[in-house]
Amino acid sequence: MPETTHIKEEVQRLVDELPEDATWADFARLVIERQRVEEGIADLDAGITWTSDEVRDKLRIPK
Repeated sequence: MPETTHIKEEVQRLVDELPEDATWADFARLVIERQRVEEGIADLDAGITWTSDEVRDKLRIPK
């Protein structure tokens, strides 16, 4: 269960860094951001990458 311990420690760190007037939405945003960063790192480790043009095409952003 080392990963569980790591998650608990990281959650505590995130909570400690929140301002006193933080909302549930603020906390949820931090958790989602953290999850997306970890997913991105896992993709990079797996060799999954996209070019800037591929991202633009997927998001329908004109070049």
